[in-house]
Amino acid sequence: MNSIYDLSWGKTSFLAKLLLFFKSRKQEKKRMCSSDRWVRAEGCSALSSTYYNILGTAFSQLKAACRQKWLAPVRIVPWCFTWLPLATWCYLRMLPLSDRVKSLIGYDGMSADQCDVRQSILRRRGQYEEARKCIYAALSKNPEKAHTRCLLRVGLAEIYQVGGDWCSAEGEVRIVLADASEAEVQDPRQAARIYRRCADVLSFSGQTTPALVIALRRRAKELAKATGAQDQSLKLE
Repeated sequence: MNSIYDLSWGKTSFLAKLLLFFKSRKQEKKRMCSSDRWVRAEGCSALSSTYYNILGTAFSQLKAACRQKWLAPVRIVPWCFTWLPLATWCYLRMLPLSDRVKSLIGYDGMSADQCDVRQSILRRRGQYEEARKCIYAALSKNPEKAHTRCLLRVGLAEIYQVGGDWCSAEGEVRIVLADASEAEVQDPRQAARIYRRCADVLSFSGQTTPALVIALRRRAKELAKATGAQDQSLKLE
């Protein structure tokens, strides 16, 4: 049977993400009802991460539906009846769950990975200053995992990008790329995600040679294909 991890990374169909939605809710609700606030926080963080994952796939499916303009109307209608209700639920619920984690244990009690989940959600909801605070709190913990450090700094780069500070955004990406080879060894699926997002930042900055952006996207596609990370492959199309 498909695990939550496999459904998060390896499946992109609506039925797969719907199964992920119900399996994750069933599993994490048990932890969220615990008398231990740390366990409750873990459950809330994990479920908010699932909602963030589903939301991202839903938007990627919408982009894919719109890619061929002459087929777009035919494809968007079923998307509205399937993905839209699910994505709306996830969008509305992921931030309150993440806020509950902070209220339970604060940034001091959150792991760097939990902070990464939260900063991603905050940015998705447009709360960039709070996301910046969350990232700084996580980086102060000196995360051991390279992909966690990279994802936090990519998040910071995307905040700079939104603010129009392209030099700072590119500077963060350079730091990430220096750490990315270690991330490839530790978790190649996460490395594919890192390269994809770095390429997105650099492609918008206009200060980087197109060859580097192309190389990053190519490496992301190679890693996604090699690890069966269909979710990343969809976002790279």
